[in-house]
Amino acid sequence: MRFFKILCLALVFTLFLTGCAPAVNGNLLPQTPTKPLPKNELPTSSNPQEGNQTLPLQNDNPDGQGVLHFTVMVHLEGWDDEGNEDGFRRHAQMLREYAALFEKYGAKLTLESKEFTAGCLQWSDNVLLELEQRGHGIGVHADIGGNKRTTQQEINVGILQMKQELESLGVSVRHISGVCSDKDWVAACLNAGFEATTGTVSYSLWSLDEQFRPDGFEPYENPGEGHSPYPWIDALSITPWYADSGADWIFPKDSGLLIIPSGIALTAAYENATESGNGAGTFVFDEKDIDIWRQKLDEVLMYTDSGVVNTYYAAYSFGSPMDIIVLEQWLALIDEYVQDGRIVWSTIPEMIDLYYAQ
Repeated sequence: MRFFKILCLALVFTLFLTGCAPAVNGNLLPQTPTKPLPKNELPTSSNPQEGNQTLPLQNDNPDGQGVLHFTVMVHLEGWDDEGNEDGFRRHAQMLREYAALFEKYGAKLTLESKEFTAGCLQWSDNVLLELEQRGHGIGVHADIGGNKRTTQQEINVGILQMKQELESLGVSVRHISGVCSDKDWVAACLNAGFEATTGTVSYSLWSLDEQFRPDGFEPYENPGEGHSPYPWIDALSITPWYADSGADWIFPKDSGLLIIPSGIALTAAYENATESGNGAGTFVFDEKDIDIWRQKLDEVLMYTDSGVVNTYYAAYSFGSPMDIIVLEQWLALIDEYVQDGRIVWSTIPEMIDLYYAQ
C-alpha cells in the first residue's frame, strides 16, 4: 500500500502542475511520458528477471526531511565557437556574468561542454578552467548516439575523444550527458572513464532488452521525440543509481555508471507545465516560471529522505541571453530553501562524491 500511496501522490501533483502531458520539444524537459503511466504499484525489485518493471524504486517510504543537492546543468552546445571568434567571446562573457551572479548567492553551475571546448582551445581563453577554479562543475555534453546508424564503435571513440579534448584544458572530467542511444551507451561511458551521466532521456530506453522496456515506452524516432527525462515522476527522480549495462540500466546495481536524473527546464518551466510552447524552443523566462519552480520544489522535497543523497537540477541549453533580473529573482527563490536548510548547492562532481561516500 505504501507504494500505491507514493504513486497517487506523484500523479496528483503532476496533474495539479501540468493539467496533462507537456509537449516534447527540443531543449525542453517535460516531466511526464507521452502516454499515461500504468496505475499499478511501483516496483521495488532491482532484479530484471522478475518481469517488465516500470521504474526503479530505491526508497518506498521517504521521510520528506532530506536535504536536496541542487545545481543548474548548462549545455554549452549548438554554436560555432571554434570558427567564430566574436561569437565565442560573447558566450564567454555571458558565462562569466552568469557565474558572477550565481556566486553572489553561493550558487553553483555545472557546465557541460561540446563545441565550446574547441572554442576555448582555438581562441586561447580557458573559461572552463577558470570557472572550475571558481567552484563550478565541468563535464561533457556529447550529443551522440541518437542516430541508429551510429555504431557502438563510433560512440565509444567519440565520447573518449570529447573527454580527452576537455581534459586538455586542465579541468577534471568525470561526467557526461547527451549519450542516448539504442546501443550500449552505459558501457561506452564506463569504457571512456566517465563516472556518471546526467540528462538521461526516454530515448535511452531503446538500449534496454525489449522485455525490460517499461510501460510507457514508445518507439521514439529520435532524441527530440523521446526527450522527456527518465524517470518520469518526481518520486523517482531525486535518487541516483548505478547501472552497468545499457541492456538493463533502469535497474539499480551495486556499482557502475552513476545515473543522476534530471529536473525540469530552468527557463521554460511554465511552458512545459501548461503545454503553451510554440514548438520553436524560444520562451520567455519570467515570473510564471518562478511560480512553477516554487510548486515543483515543494513537491520534490516531499520525496526526499534524510537517510540518502537526494539530487535535483535545473536544465538549461545555453543560447540567447537570459533576463538577468528574472534570473536573480529565481536565485532568490532557491536561496529561500537554502536558508531553510532544505537545499544545498552542489555541482554534479560534488554529487558524485556525496553518493560515493554514503
